[in-house]
Amino acid sequence: MNSPPSHRESSRDQARQRFLTPTTTTAMWWLRWVVLIQCIGVVGRYLLSSVETESDIYGWLYFDLHWPESLCQGIDDFGMVLTLVAAVVIGVAGWCRSKCDPVSIVASIAHWSDQVALVWVAVWMLALSLAHMIRASVYGELALAEHAVRYAAPIALLMLSWRPVSMGHPVGEPSSLLKKGSDPLRRFEFTMLQQRLQRVRPLFQQAASRGRGKMALSVLVLAAAATFLAHGYKAMECYAPFTDLILLSDLQWTGFGFSQSTAERALVAIGVLDAIVAIALVVFRFRIAAAYMAIWGWVTAASRMSALGLDAWPETVLRAANGGVPFVILLLLVAQLAAQQHSAQQNSAQFESE
Repeated sequence: MNSPPSHRESSRDQARQRFLTPTTTTAMWWLRWVVLIQCIGVVGRYLLSSVETESDIYGWLYFDLHWPESLCQGIDDFGMVLTLVAAVVIGVAGWCRSKCDPVSIVASIAHWSDQVALVWVAVWMLALSLAHMIRASVYGELALAEHAVRYAAPIALLMLSWRPVSMGHPVGEPSSLLKKGSDPLRRFEFTMLQQRLQRVRPLFQQAASRGRGKMALSVLVLAAAATFLAHGYKAMECYAPFTDLILLSDLQWTGFGFSQSTAERALVAIGVLDAIVAIALVVFRFRIAAAYMAIWGWVTAASRMSALGLDAWPETVLRAANGGVPFVILLLLVAQLAAQQHSAQQNSAQFESE
């Protein structure tokens, strides 16, 4: 006969069987890849590009604050290198957390390394957006909204992947109070308290996880909407670089012979549609809006290479979140719908049994 599982084995099983549905797990992995890829894009633009480029952080420190050039260059390069290290940590830590025993030391190290790396990426992306807002001469006031998905993605992943703190001593493991206490009644009461904590712990963890999941979804939705509204406004204003992307892509690939006026009319239509789907996503959480935003976000990111050539790969990779974040939103909305349907089926089955 098989021996009953030990408490340590059951606790490991409970740790593995979290609140996450397969679709939510897939969304987390997509979000992880989005954060990792955009980090590579940032490093590619400022460190690996064939033409050396300095970030707006360098420009702000050197031209506006008049710091020494070597110090500004060092800060800029250090931030980019640290972002590359964070990308490696996010990838490796994510793999370790999925493969290792959740209660092992390796998993604990991977968890905290992952959290620190995600915090750094969020801070650095936000710093780049703030510096661009200060330095940009055209539409700089839209920088925080335009780049919202870049710093919101690591924040949302931080929320979704946070490991809840365990509550109390598991049943079966002696506590220091029980070792010291000699009163049988006190020992019995404390054991009963441990058992009650053990029963309610999964409920608290599930409630906390659902709360973090809803907060992460809200962060992603607001960020995606802000990015599309900012891009939509610039498109309706016929932002010149957007017009160039259409004309150059047509010249190199489609050959339709778009004129300047045709490209500008298309931009106005695109901008209006971007604003509509952004509002629809925030107000109604339409899955079709998230699907459109995901597809169009990837198309616009790829347009950098279709218009400017393969050397513009950092510009495309940097914008991975433009389509990646709406796609993660779509997965989370599908998971939310599946959970609601499952709950409704359970309630219906319970009602029929009664």
